[in-house]
Amino acid sequence: MDEVTTASTVTLRPITTDNLKAVADLEVAEHQQRMVATNVVSLAQAHFAGETAWYRAIYADETPVGFVMLSDKPRKPEYFLWRLMIDKRYQRMDFGRKAVELVIAYVKTRPQATELLVSYNPIEGNPGPFYGKLGFVETGEMEGNERIMRLSLSYEDGEALAPPFGKPLVHVVLFKLKDVSDANVQRTIDKLRSLEGRVPTLRAIEVGSNVVAAERAYDIALIARFDDLAGMEAYQTHPYHQEVLAFMRTVMSSVVAVDYETDA
Repeated sequence: MDEVTTASTVTLRPITTDNLKAVADLEVAEHQQRMVATNVVSLAQAHFAGETAWYRAIYADETPVGFVMLSDKPRKPEYFLWRLMIDKRYQRMDFGRKAVELVIAYVKTRPQATELLVSYNPIEGNPGPFYGKLGFVETGEMEGNERIMRLSLSYEDGEALAPPFGKPLVHVVLFKLKDVSDANVQRTIDKLRSLEGRVPTLRAIEVGSNVVAAERAYDIALIARFDDLAGMEAYQTHPYHQEVLAFMRTVMSSVVAVDYETDA
């Protein structure tokens, strides 16, 4: 890994099989462990929360230095900074502030986002003053034993409040492959699954291979879920989806798709 300095560029990146262990191994200082869950616990919570959890690894240049997770509920709309941690080796380097600013920029792209909430445990050494410097203010409300703070989002010239969603949309695609060997099927499934976390409007994805031999059967199915039709259209033109699509054109012999709206 490159040397991390206060001049390092901070980015938020998807958590994949390549960086999962590095992110899981990050930890806060001992006196902070009562204030924030481990990243392993956070990732488990994200898994069970499904599409309402938006989470990223915090990088300084090419080094993972922390973790952030957002409760993203655009239909309420409600956006809650659920988890933030910086590894003990990289604290006091301004990475936390820069990461929160990136989260705020993301939230401002979400439908009807007017505020971002956060909570903290009011014990000694708590992050309340840190959030205060970022513009969060106390609401006087509590969630369990934690105090809730609110940041009112402001929009500059050229920025606009994103409109509310339409109906949720499900995108189903069936592929027939040129080569149906186990190795090629698995390689193709892995490539399709790599879309998860790479495209912001992709809320959930499921990929599987056919297990019932029949003339009418296709080899691989992909089910993707979006907040609305506009989310699916943004997915279609996203550069990483275009990269996956280029790969699929080399391995598939035919494809069919259906897109439908739901009330859920």
